[in-house]
Amino acid sequence: MNNIIVRETSSEIRAIARNALRGSWPMVVVGYFVYYVMTSTIPALLAMLLPSASMYYYNEILEQNIALSYVANLYTTILIGAFTLGLCSFMLAFFRKKDINPGYIFNGFEYFIKAFGLMIVVGFFTFLWSLLFLVPGIIAAVRYSQAFYVLADHPEKGIMECMNETKYLMNGNKSKFFCLCLSFIGWLILAAIPGTFIPYTFFNSGIMGIILTVIFDIPNMFVMAYLYTARTAFYDLVTGNLVAKPQFSEDNYNF
Repeated sequence: MNNIIVRETSSEIRAIARNALRGSWPMVVVGYFVYYVMTSTIPALLAMLLPSASMYYYNEILEQNIALSYVANLYTTILIGAFTLGLCSFMLAFFRKKDINPGYIFNGFEYFIKAFGLMIVVGFFTFLWSLLFLVPGIIAAVRYSQAFYVLADHPEKGIMECMNETKYLMNGNKSKFFCLCLSFIGWLILAAIPGTFIPYTFFNSGIMGIILTVIFDIPNMFVMAYLYTARTAFYDLVTGNLVAKPQFSEDNYNF
């Protein structure tokens, strides 16, 4: 495998993503919504329904006790790998074949052990680098960012093969990927604005708080669908599956 250096700018990659999303926004957002519910809403429900299985710590900024659910944390730790793999499978199927099936979010359970192991290994190595300082931790997170895409694309590969391949793919491409992700900061901040008009106590008020959180996260879901489409485009560029520069300009797609 030749080491491919991505030459496209962040603007061009975002343009590729928007072109792919044309006419498909609703279903891609639905796919991300399924991932969001399984990885965020359900843990929140578990923390609410099983308060006896929670520990509390005092948050000096919020001046109140915050619950950390053991059950919710266990759920997330065990299943986040499978859902992350499923999200990558969903995005690859959409981006390459316009095959939009939110059910693909659950595809990761077919390779549950690998997905769980890969999440542990990625987290472990990222944590080790983070011990040196913040910057090495960020670099490590970027270096291993393609691991789940590799596994989704080649489920026959082992955990360490995925780790080695993501390191190889990101050789010379780390700054490009980091800048691509950073270019979404403005959209993420904009999507978070609606929630700032609601007092924090409303979001921390049982089932109504969970419902409000989901509602006010809808703008963020659109941004995340956009971001993950761009990340998928980046993966196909860095692997050579997508080689042509976009035949359209930023001026044609102001978004």
